[in-house]
Amino acid sequence: MGDDDQDDKATERRDFLGYAIGGTAAALGVMAIYPVVKFVQPMESTAPTAVQVGKAEKFPRGSSRMVMLGGDPVLVIRSESGDFRGFVALCTHLNCIVAYSAAHKQIECPCHGGVYSLEGKNISGPPPRPLDQVEVSVVQGMVTVTQA
Repeated sequence: MGDDDQDDKATERRDFLGYAIGGTAAALGVMAIYPVVKFVQPMESTAPTAVQVGKAEKFPRGSSRMVMLGGDPVLVIRSESGDFRGFVALCTHLNCIVAYSAAHKQIECPCHGGVYSLEGKNISGPPPRPLDQVEVSVVQGMVTVTQA
């Protein structure tokens, strides 16, 4: 009987050590894989998808304002006719920040002389495509831009 009790205790110890080593190895494996999984997953954006620009009555015709939306600069233009347009203010050539020229009634890139129409279409210079548009709405007199 004494030998059987010792064999049972040795078996229990081996089982416990096996479980402890296996559990430790599993935990280390999860700890090694977790950072890789978090790196591969796309980041969740905390940037706003809509921004209020201001009251329409305080936004003169033929003027513009720059706001940040979703991490990008956005150019909001109020035309002479009173309608609003919004564009991501990054030149499609090399991502320089574009600006509205009230004197020329166009959007200009200061880096390489790119020119866009008030509809965002590239009309001269090196930009290969039109500016990306954002949605502009006026609700209860407040101008708001939203990612399209």
